[in-house]
Amino acid sequence: MKIKVLACAAFLMLAGCNAPVSQSVADSQRPPSNDVRQNFINLIFKRSYRHEAGEVVWARISSVVLLDPEKKIYAYCVRVVPKRSWGDWAYLGISFTDSQILGGTANDNRCKDKRLRYYPFPELAGMKT
Repeated sequence: MKIKVLACAAFLMLAGCNAPVSQSVADSQRPPSNDVRQNFINLIFKRSYRHEAGEVVWARISSVVLLDPEKKIYAYCVRVVPKRSWGDWAYLGISFTDSQILGGTANDNRCKDKRLRYYPFPELAGMKT
């Protein structure tokens, strides 16, 4: 019985991780600027994620949202379909402030929020994942 209670509690705690975006955050959406796009390519893609899995076939970048107004922390998501991925989207959630990237979360569930708008990201087409 104790194991069942502990397992249930663990699942409830995990369910709270990466909870859906609040409505106020969703309402703060704005299209990604050219600086946001270029910073992603320069700081993340070229330096951190240089795997030889294949070329990016399809790429989208989300709207930029305001996560923390007091600290001026913003976030956006990038989703790509690598050439050898069986057509599945790979998501990466990025947080930043003052054009400095604070961190990234692979397959962030918040990136799958239906209210989040995505835009074509042709700059990634043909790049190595």
